[in-house]
Amino acid sequence: MANTQGTIGPVTLPSLIHDLCRSKTTGTLMVADEPIRKTLYFDAGKVVFAASTDPDERLGELFLRRGMVGLDVLREAAAESVSKGKRLGTVLVERKAIRPQDLIWGVSEQVKSMVISLFQWTRGTWKLNAGPLPSQEVITLKVFTPDLLLTGIKSIESWSRIEAAVGGPGTRYATTPQLEELAGALNLSLDEWTLLSRCEAEATLSQICSESAMGDFESCRLIWAFTVVGLLERRRAAAAMSAG
Repeated sequence: MANTQGTIGPVTLPSLIHDLCRSKTTGTLMVADEPIRKTLYFDAGKVVFAASTDPDERLGELFLRRGMVGLDVLREAAAESVSKGKRLGTVLVERKAIRPQDLIWGVSEQVKSMVISLFQWTRGTWKLNAGPLPSQEVITLKVFTPDLLLTGIKSIESWSRIEAAVGGPGTRYATTPQLEELAGALNLSLDEWTLLSRCEAEATLSQICSESAMGDFESCRLIWAFTVVGLLERRRAAAAMSAG
């Protein structure tokens, strides 16, 4: 995908992130809803890093919330990080306040949290800068992006957003050729697998919901999630619906 930009609406970011993953884009996606700005780093369609100006998403606060460092240690490390121009995590490891493996875990959890939080955004702006990543500034992580997308959609509680994403009752869905490749790596429940199985033969949204063991809200949200992840694809509307 080429460099482009736009405004954020109710279903913008889940669809955009899905498109970047599907097209195996390398580059940065910057989103802003002032005063908060976040940047996602993609490498061949996989989220490998993220950054945020939200003070509650800083790495030090994550370690503090989890009880891994104390307030005094965090303040001293933060001051040293600024004065010496080092990453906070590096300073904490050098001070033996955390272990190197704790740092890797912390950065991974931080990135996941930032990505998942973006699924709640329904306003602001976005800008894609395609091209090589600034490797000297980025800690490349092995994050399973489909898991992030699935968790992100599942965190959405707005029916208006879900309804806009899945379409009307006659909208048809079917599984994609990527089903076997992706689904096996996801931790899906029996009910979720059953919903996917129903879509192996093309079915309408109404049919899927009526045969699902889950409620309609949860079924529709899951259909949206599976579409974003790439397990399902949206087909044409039912003939009876489109004829009107």
